[in-house]
Amino acid sequence: MFLLIKNNFYKILIGTFISLVCLFLLFKIVDSFEKTLESLKSVSFIYVILGFIIYFLSLFLRTYRWKILLNKHAGTLKFRSLLNVVISGYMFNNLLPARLGEFARIYHLNLLKKINKSFTLGSILAERVTDVIALMIFLLIGFIFLPREFIENFSNNLNLSVEIIYFSISILFTATIIFVLIIITGLWKSITNKLLQFFSKFKSSFNPDKYIESFTEGAFSIDNNRFFKILLTATSLWAIEFSMFYLIGTQFNFDIENLFLAILFFGIFSNLGGIIPSTSGGWGPFEVIGTVVLTSFGVNSNEAAAFTILVHLILWLPISIIGLGTFIIDYRKSKI
Repeated sequence: MFLLIKNNFYKILIGTFISLVCLFLLFKIVDSFEKTLESLKSVSFIYVILGFIIYFLSLFLRTYRWKILLNKHAGTLKFRSLLNVVISGYMFNNLLPARLGEFARIYHLNLLKKINKSFTLGSILAERVTDVIALMIFLLIGFIFLPREFIENFSNNLNLSVEIIYFSISILFTATIIFVLIIITGLWKSITNKLLQFFSKFKSSFNPDKYIESFTEGAFSIDNNRFFKILLTATSLWAIEFSMFYLIGTQFNFDIENLFLAILFFGIFSNLGGIIPSTSGGWGPFEVIGTVVLTSFGVNSNEAAAFTILVHLILWLPISIIGLGTFIIDYRKSKI
């Protein structure tokens, strides 16, 4: 684990810097952290527990999706064992910066079953891509009902021009469409062959062929037969997570008409912000983006920050504790 952190030292530094900048921006956005704390204290603990239960249900769908992506490589690995790996993977991402938890998830999986690490890494990338595709679908639907003033408020709050925001969203949409086309047309196979041909020109004792082949097999394991099944699973798990956000949102004094739409865009943009490298658990970008989205809908900054912090705690704390337990149990079993 130490070597993992050492080898990614610069990523950690950049991520830490981004998180610190985001937290500084949050202090500038929020009017009074005393009022934010009061809002947090006003939420019943029962709703916090219900919120986590709802979120935990989405982890079953995340596990189901990963099992589909692993396909025959998963073999006889039990669903419960794979769920433990998924949970510990989220725990490591919560505790390690710059999404280094994905490598820890690969390590945990190999404690239970020896699967090609390059393929596993590719399958995790495929997971992330299907998450983005699902979020893009929600974003496209949300734009149909989006008030015109939201984008203007959003751009003003971020001190960015409307054109830059539209351009960034367009880039995400374009990249998503390109990836989907590569999957559907099977173009990824020819891309892999060209990569192999390119690296074969360099004479080296290190042969990357098997790593590239297995990685691309994992990254593009969403073939035509399974694409819509995986996409349906991805959209379902995000719908469950958004419903948790909405439940918690009803406990705050947002005082806006389009609460559902505000929560939807909060969920989309705060999770797309996970693309940005940051410290462990994504602390910083999640809070700033989530708060900016809600204030752009007219929510008071204190209430918006309180909601964002509480939701992030629900996503972060319980799963970190459970994930640590599942990893320790499986690690001890592997040493017996």
